[in-house]
Amino acid sequence: MAYFENCEKSYTMPNKAGLCVWTHISRDTYCEYRKKYPDTIKAIDDYIENAWVQRLATTSPTGAIFYLKNAFKEDYRDRIEQDVTSGGEKVQGFQLIPPHDSPNKTDN
Repeated sequence: MAYFENCEKSYTMPNKAGLCVWTHISRDTYCEYRKKYPDTIKAIDDYIENAWVQRLATTSPTGAIFYLKNAFKEDYRDRIEQDVTSGGEKVQGFQLIPPHDSPNKTDN
């Protein structure tokens, strides 16, 4: 593909935004193509991801780490957050109920 050849000749890193600019399509169109042509778009994403992963071996990998975490969120992240208490529902509040043997308990 001409975009990737241009990146190699100009020593620039391929990326999704650059591909969209090069092909004169919006990010929304790129996402629509993902649905229509999943194998092609996956191959493009894999090529871009591989280029950035290879950059991690260079002396300045910080930019590559940032790009991978943002462009390929599903695969590159520092942590996984899971909500195991509310099942994804908004927590409205709670009521604190002291135990039976609480020293603050008043007897009538």
